[in-house]
Order: sequence, then structure tokens, then C-alpha cells
Amino acid sequence: MTSEKVMLTLALVLAGFLAGCGSGQKRGADPLVSPYPETRVWAVAPLRNESGTLHADGVRIAEHLARQLENAFHIDVLPVNRTLSAMEAMQIRDITTPADARKLLATLGCDALVIGTVTSYDPYDPPKLGMAIELYTSQHYDQTVAINPRNLTSAATPGDPPPPPQPGRVKQPVSTVSAFFDSADPEVRRKLQRYASDRRKDKDDPLAFIRPDDESWHVYRISMDLYSEFVAYVMSWRLLRAETNRLTPVPVTASTTQPEY
Repeated sequence: MTSEKVMLTLALVLAGFLAGCGSGQKRGADPLVSPYPETRVWAVAPLRNESGTLHADGVRIAEHLARQLENAFHIDVLPVNRTLSAMEAMQIRDITTPADARKLLATLGCDALVIGTVTSYDPYDPPKLGMAIELYTSQHYDQTVAINPRNLTSAATPGDPPPPPQPGRVKQPVSTVSAFFDSADPEVRRKLQRYASDRRKDKDDPLAFIRPDDESWHVYRISMDLYSEFVAYVMSWRLLRAETNRLTPVPVTASTTQPEY
């Protein structure tokens, strides 16, 4: 056996070992971070299309958001089809007002609802996608909040956490995020390359970790569906970051184990 074949065999064995070590993770190598100490159930409504083009699929983008948010520990997301069924029962096609959002939230019986709008959509290379999303919460959603150890020093009694927001007094929507992603922009391209690299590490290619394909990220530019997946990830990351800051008296900085998006 040549030295080259020996190295290849060792690489395959090591790849299998590393894959086995990572199998205990919830979903993927870079899960999103939620601020909740216990599981919350969210739903995502189809996004309204205000992009000026008929190509934008609000249901498909909502499915991308749902799958990305499902990556966060302590967050379970209802299937988008279930949300669609509830909207059909309510005889509403789009969620256009806060009253609609609250009514749908009550009908679904979940803890929170994400609604949003596609503000810009251009599937041609370089693709562009603009999006605005809002988070609505149920009445008792904020009774249990994430406890940040750094906040204990500011409590009135040692060891007591800061008081949570009062139910029923939380302004809706509780968190909002909006952004425009032009893949021709160097900063967006850098984020896209990192996202594609993270996803490649989860693929079946046993040599991906020692022979990365620097050009693999281009597939996320030529496929608008994959580009929408990337944008959904970033928007989900930012929404959870906004929610973390809302529930934490002292705004938190990005985790050292999670890249800033």
C-alpha cells in the first residue's frame, strides 16, 4: 500500500470517528442559541410578499425560518402547514395586523408566533433578499425568563433574579428584525461563505474537513432556495439575539462559540 493510500485510509477512519463524536448534537454543528431555560413552542406564519415580484414564495421562506429556529435548543416549532390550516379555519390569507397575529397565536395555542414580510426578492446572480420579521408572544410567555448569572449581582436580595416583565404589559411585537441581503456585498458574501463552510462540514464527504472546497459556497448564490435558507438562518440568529437582549437587563455580547451574524 502506498503512503498516499495509507493517508487516505487514516483520513476515512478519522472522519468516521469525528462523525460519531458529533452525533449527540441536536441538529447540525452550529445550533442557534435561545434565551429560554425551558422549552417554548413557536410557530411561523407564511411571509407576506411585498417585494413587487410574484416569484417570492412566503410559505417556502417561512419553512426555512421554521427549520432554522428549530435548531435552537429549548425551541420547538410547529409545522408551517399547521399554521396554514389554522389560518384557513380563521378565513384569513395573510397576517396583516397585530390583532390578526394575536388571534392566530391564541388559535394555535403556542408560546410565540413569527410573522413577516418579504420586502425584496431578486433570484438572479447575485441574488438579493430583503425580509422583516416580528415576534408576538402569548400572555404568560414572559413569566419565566432566562437567568443570566451576571444579573444576579444587581438583584435586591443576593441570589434573587431580577423580576420578570409583568404578563399582559408586554408591548407587541416583542422583537423585530429587518435586513436586506445583497450577495454582491462583501460583508454578506463573507457571511455566506462561512455559512456554506459550516454546512459542508455536516455533509457526507469524509475528506471535507481536510480538503475543504473553497468554491462550494457558490451553490448558495446560484440557488435562490439555498440563498433563502442562508438568509433565514441569519434572520433567525438576529431575532433570537434581540429576544435575548430583551429578556436580559444587561445586553449580552456574541458568544465566543457562535459567530456573529
